[in-house]
Amino acid sequence: MVKINVLVLFLTVFMCFGQENYTVTTSKIKEAKIYYSGGIVKQSFSADVFPGKNYIIIKEFGRNSGIDISSFKPDKKITLIRYESYNDNAYQYSDKIGKSNDTDAVNDSIEFYRKSYKKIEQDLSLIRNSIGIVQKNQGLQSPNSADILKMIEFNQKTLKEFYTEETSLNAKLNATQSKISALENRRNISSKNSGLSNILVLQVTSDKKQHVNFEVNQNIQGASWHPYYVIKSNGIQSPLKILYKAKIQQNTGLELKNIPIKLINGSFSSEDKPYELDRWFLRTERDYYISNQAFQREKSSDNERANSIQEVAVIGNSRISQKTMKTEINLNKDTVIPTDVEVSEDINEFNVTTGYKYFATPKLENKTFLLAYIKDYSKYNFLPGNADIFMDDMLIGSVNIDTSQLTNEMLISLGSDSNILTKRELINKQTKDLGEKEKIESYSYEITVKNNKDTTISLELKDQIPLSTAENIKIELINTDNAAYDKSSGFIIWNFNIKPNETKKIKFGFNVTLPKDLITVDIK
Repeated sequence: MVKINVLVLFLTVFMCFGQENYTVTTSKIKEAKIYYSGGIVKQSFSADVFPGKNYIIIKEFGRNSGIDISSFKPDKKITLIRYESYNDNAYQYSDKIGKSNDTDAVNDSIEFYRKSYKKIEQDLSLIRNSIGIVQKNQGLQSPNSADILKMIEFNQKTLKEFYTEETSLNAKLNATQSKISALENRRNISSKNSGLSNILVLQVTSDKKQHVNFEVNQNIQGASWHPYYVIKSNGIQSPLKILYKAKIQQNTGLELKNIPIKLINGSFSSEDKPYELDRWFLRTERDYYISNQAFQREKSSDNERANSIQEVAVIGNSRISQKTMKTEINLNKDTVIPTDVEVSEDINEFNVTTGYKYFATPKLENKTFLLAYIKDYSKYNFLPGNADIFMDDMLIGSVNIDTSQLTNEMLISLGSDSNILTKRELINKQTKDLGEKEKIESYSYEITVKNNKDTTISLELKDQIPLSTAENIKIELINTDNAAYDKSSGFIIWNFNIKPNETKKIKFGFNVTLPKDLITVDIK
């Protein structure tokens, strides 16, 4: 009786822990974070597990290259064993999901044609072996005319038949493979339409029946976004209209919708955390030689020792680094980010009170650029990116938004204006001797500015004089014409207004005192 009870107990335990249990559930995305490169998707699902081995079939999980078994976080005590993903070929689990009717017939056809394909391959191999045997035995020892005629007749019949059969089998092989490919494609399409794509099967074991909730953090390698802008201006009397946009893409295999989606600048890194200080041990030269007798110096006088002592601070593996701060942008809840397609989303739109000025460096080129400057630009949370510039609803070009400017103003170039003309000319050059060893060279320039616009403009004009690299060469600015001059850089800057159709001329020059045996070579 005792033996029977033990046997019953053993069978009961075996039935509980030896059988395989299948549970079907659906994953839901809770949140997505997308960085310039990479991202994180948080998913959740729940399932009932039973004593023994369990296969949890998770639908709508998406592509899962960015996870491992440790990514699954259950809220109950179970053992995670392994997982398998089926992005497009989960038909083997169709009966578990209740979708077998649509795929069974297709699977049977695929199996039939695969067997046919294997049979054709075998026949083709036999034909090719036969051709090889015939070709190796074509050589005859001292053939006569009759033997040669027989060989020709044999080639015309037997080898010709073999070659014809080989061609026919190759055609059948290709046709069979085409049918298999078409059926597999049909099966994959049917799987997607019936909810059999993007399936993950998680294998776990449990010691009891329980309901388990899972959280999964999935790293997305194929996600990215970058900011870009559309800047519109209707002239220097109106504010700038800035459209703040984002180009986003992701390859999870699922649509991101009806969830919180955050765009974060920078690249995703699981190691993005602040550093901690290690302990700092203070060492002195005296401590070092006392503690290490093998390298102890010979004793010296107190004065010599006092002169040789230096305090040295040794930092062992200490790293102090300011963590890069991230900017988070929360998209609207109704935002939809499809998979495998780049989309553009509006982030913000605002009018910016802007100052305008024209800027020219006629020494480099005879172009005048319109600059817009935005004060206190940090309050708009701009990120580096490209911007399309529109003037009076016409696209005139693209510029890069630089947020690393170390001033309170951000300068944005709105392109060159052909109605503001500039010209720079060297109008006079003279050389005079200063005794037997030195000479003085004088250079005079004239800059002409013509305003062909119908409005008064504010213009900043920039030029320069050379800097001396030797004590025996002296350079002096003359005739600044009310310019601001920076001696350390040699830059000369004029700021003035110029009326409609007005022409303004500016003159400046400089003297160079240098030894007679030296020649200036780059003054134009």
